[in-house]
Amino acid sequence: MRSLSQSIIANNSRTTVLLGGALRVAAVVLAIIYLAPQSADYREVMIIGGALIAGVIVLGGEWGIRLGFVLWALSMAIGYRTFEVKKDLRIHPAEVLLWLLFTCVLAHRRLITENRVSLPMWVCLSMPFWLFGWWPLIAGDAEWAGMLSEFRSFVIFIPLLFVAQIVLKQKQDWRYVLTAFFLASTWIAFMGSLEYWVPSVMRLFPAFIKSAKAEAAADGFVRAQFSFWGNQSATFLCLLACPLALVLIRWWRGLLARVAIVTSAVLQLVAIYIGGFRSIWLMVVVQVAAGCFFGLRKRGLVVAALCVLVAAVGYQLIPKTEERVITTIAVLQGAPIDHSALVRQERALGAVDHIVENPLGSGWHSAGWVHSDFLQVGANLGILAALIFVGGYLFTFWKLAVTVKTASAYPRGAAGELGFPLLLSFIGVGGLLATQGVEVLPQLMLPVWFIWVMVDVWLRQRSEATELSYAYAPSNFYPAANLQ
Repeated sequence: MRSLSQSIIANNSRTTVLLGGALRVAAVVLAIIYLAPQSADYREVMIIGGALIAGVIVLGGEWGIRLGFVLWALSMAIGYRTFEVKKDLRIHPAEVLLWLLFTCVLAHRRLITENRVSLPMWVCLSMPFWLFGWWPLIAGDAEWAGMLSEFRSFVIFIPLLFVAQIVLKQKQDWRYVLTAFFLASTWIAFMGSLEYWVPSVMRLFPAFIKSAKAEAAADGFVRAQFSFWGNQSATFLCLLACPLALVLIRWWRGLLARVAIVTSAVLQLVAIYIGGFRSIWLMVVVQVAAGCFFGLRKRGLVVAALCVLVAAVGYQLIPKTEERVITTIAVLQGAPIDHSALVRQERALGAVDHIVENPLGSGWHSAGWVHSDFLQVGANLGILAALIFVGGYLFTFWKLAVTVKTASAYPRGAAGELGFPLLLSFIGVGGLLATQGVEVLPQLMLPVWFIWVMVDVWLRQRSEATELSYAYAPSNFYPAANLQ
């Protein structure tokens, strides 16, 4: 009993230190942002804030790596603020922090030896194609910057998976990292909504908001700019983060915390609505339908009611919503009538023709921006590489869906409450990869990889816990209860 008490006290102490450290660093970074002169360039803010976080990661040991991963999840809110190295090649601060975390993990050999770190099969099978995609450079007629930009968007999956497998061991690790990602998405939704209804807010952040005024699309729908983040694609993060509210509201049991989580979820739904991406609207519908199918039950009605409420209010407040819906239906029928949808259709068909003509691929950056990563990989790296990529997603989705669906038959939900929200977010991952094309920019690809990695790590821990329970534990023991 005494050793157990000491262990609990030690865990609580580490938790307090982790939270305190995160709050201190966040407070310093925010102070730099808000107290800096209005003429300050965002690069100066990022360099100072990044240096502080890097110091924590390098000097903090294992604690610094854990705290650094939480802060890395928060860095998703940086958006389009990158450093241009060359045309078609921009470095995002989150990339630098991630590689720093990976380097520090490798420097702590004990972390590697005490943890079984492995890569999914689809990644191992894809690596030769990632390397072969550089072949046009041999002929000297390829743009290396654009090739490197797309290449690194896939390679960065590896350090992210390594760091996550080592950091995410206990419930509090999952809670802090997912909460940080949820907070980053909430901030994005808040600033985007604030710009939309109070455009004058740009006067407070002249170095960070260039154009807050909403603009009408071709069909008349007035879309938010999300200028603080950089583009309407900020709502991609909301699509991925919003389902996490289902587990966060159980992990943070305080009344104020739960009210804040629900409010944040509604705010993210509002951001998705005013962002105006029709494909994202459809994905939210698919997420709600999947939630009801996989066991959301009464909560599913609540979530569906919130979505309907946001849509109804938006329909009244935002003009030309009906036209937006009509163009969406036209797209689903395969007969797009607006310019944006026609361009996307043209690019997709062009990519298909390119794949047929060059089944082995034409190298990185050869397809341009197809607005579908699955098709873009096929055009760049070949049909087999695309099949491996699509197969990797479908296999992971199937494994996750089976685990969550099977667990719903048990009173406690033996798979844990985390699997269900991850399933809904992973649906969003597939939708973004199929309909948007996120590999072209790190700020778009990293949130997608983040959710994919969370799913991989969770499934692996579930598998290891099940094996352990079969070998050592009685039948009524739930070894993965720390994730519930």
